[in-house]
Amino acid sequence: MIPEQREIVLSLSQVSRDLEALSQTIDQLDRAAVAAWSAHRRAYARAYLDAKGPVEDRKQTAILACEDLRVEAESADQATRYARERIRVMRDRLEVGRSLNAAVRSQFAAEAVGQ
Repeated sequence: MIPEQREIVLSLSQVSRDLEALSQTIDQLDRAAVAAWSAHRRAYARAYLDAKGPVEDRKQTAILACEDLRVEAESADQATRYARERIRVMRDRLEVGRSLNAAVRSQFAAEAVGQ
């Protein structure tokens, strides 16, 4: 194996390992986002039901009481989106690496052997 091809293969192997690890992390991030939104909805419902006054006042009271939980849930969603984007970028890197590897193999095959 020529050095350039070896480096490409090692790089592709590392990206593949990173991709597998991130794929497993996505599951944890998704679960955290679901739990955060669930906590927000429960807290909102409790705050709304406990509030007094007209409907709009109760809604705004519940929103104020649960804003921190909503921000946590949005942050959990953002972490999941970021991880998914990293997966997409890693897949793109794999494709580029495969193309480079094919080009190196073609170059090696075109070179004169034994001369």
